[in-house]
Amino acid sequence: MAEGDSLRGLRGDAMVIWPVSSLRVANKAQAELYAAIARDGGTHKVVERMQTRAELYATIGLHAYEALDSSIVQTIVPAGMPQHR
Repeated sequence: MAEGDSLRGLRGDAMVIWPVSSLRVANKAQAELYAAIARDGGTHKVVERMQTRAELYATIGLHAYEALDSSIVQTIVPAGMPQHR
């Protein structure tokens, strides 16, 4: 498998992406989550490994998207949720 630096610029490309690699990482994390749910009866033992809602919203720019349409009610991260840090 080629590394990014060896591929960059071969055809004048500015960047190299690995779309299937990210899916494989996500799939393994999902398998571990479902194993924890089956083993522990819930997600309580893997909460620290999860992205918080606030982190997710920041990553995807949710509030900026919501600002495009004032008819959409802004999402608020609930306080006291297990995912809330």
